[in-house]
Amino acid sequence: MKIVPTVTLPYTRDRIAATFIVTLNGIERNIPHSLFLAVFPRIKRTKRTANVEASAAELEALSIIADLSDPLSSRITYELSPKHCDNFVVTHLTSGQQLVILPGALRRILGLSPRTTEGVAALSFAKLGEIGFIIEGGNNNDCNYQYANYA
Repeated sequence: MKIVPTVTLPYTRDRIAATFIVTLNGIERNIPHSLFLAVFPRIKRTKRTANVEASAAELEALSIIADLSDPLSSRITYELSPKHCDNFVVTHLTSGQQLVILPGALRRILGLSPRTTEGVAALSFAKLGEIGFIIEGGNNNDCNYQYANYA
């Protein structure tokens, strides 16, 4: 029998974003639900917050997953606002940027139902740029620095 050293890793389940929030190397990261369960299939799925014993190999796998996908940096909220002529007010949660965008444009970009009035979404950086957010580190698309006309 081989003894494997482990580290206690606290986690919190975020049901809205379908992720687990863990702290790796002093940085809070969101790990997609299915990938976290693939690395740690032994956790109690009913608990919202708990700890799991993680080996060095599991921590390495988790840090690779965290580097590949960090949905916290790309999460937005959107809400149809009567104050803004029945347009959507979209907020980027990490940067705090807010935009007002026409309903038809946001529904086309996000693929929303015409009946949608509010929600939360995790988007790729390309989609964030298409909506009009200025992404830290620069955008690859020059149209992000101009006014976008959606008609």
